[in-house]
Amino acid sequence: MAGRAASAKLDGAVTEHVIAPMSAYGFELARGDVLRVTDVDGAQVADLVAFNAADRAEHFSQGFTRANNDKAGVVVGDQLYSNVNRPMFTVVADTVGVHDMLFPPCSRFLYEHVFGVAGKTGCREHLTAALEPYGIGFEQVTDPFNVFMNTAIDEAGRMAIHPPHSTAGDHLDLRAEMDLIVAVSACAADVNACNGDACTRIAVAIVTG
Repeated sequence: MAGRAASAKLDGAVTEHVIAPMSAYGFELARGDVLRVTDVDGAQVADLVAFNAADRAEHFSQGFTRANNDKAGVVVGDQLYSNVNRPMFTVVADTVGVHDMLFPPCSRFLYEHVFGVAGKTGCREHLTAALEPYGIGFEQVTDPFNVFMNTAIDEAGRMAIHPPHSTAGDHLDLRAEMDLIVAVSACAADVNACNGDACTRIAVAIVTG
């Protein structure tokens, strides 16, 4: 699988948090911290959004990350860019190698208007709730890095979602290249193959020092 690499040992002080299914967690990273996102049970996607802690108008951009790396995915050594073309993260370890930068976060609107499911909230709502203490609103939560999400574009040009390749314990490590406000969700999609037909847990570990 393209981009898959061996697991890396976490060195330094580690703070861990397990994100329950269909929820999200917000936190801060200092420049140089390493964030590990782990699929606890297997086949679970994590939506990750990030904002410059000093200027919350600067945020992770799927489009500029694709353009600056000249590809739709990332591998170890690649960087994730902001909407003003500055590196926010560097990929330092990855045991899966398959992630998505095509899709927005799932949302109440998507479930109601595309899938016909009324009243169901999605990652956009959950990430917004996690970011509320930082003054980051719903309209700013648009552009996630979809960790472990397995997507493709079919012959008709339509975006397709397939089950994740991640198994229990697989992880992605990202080094922060600036002080950041981050939120990560355990994706709430239970209407397609996005999470292998069941929503489970995601763990995050923050490594400092």
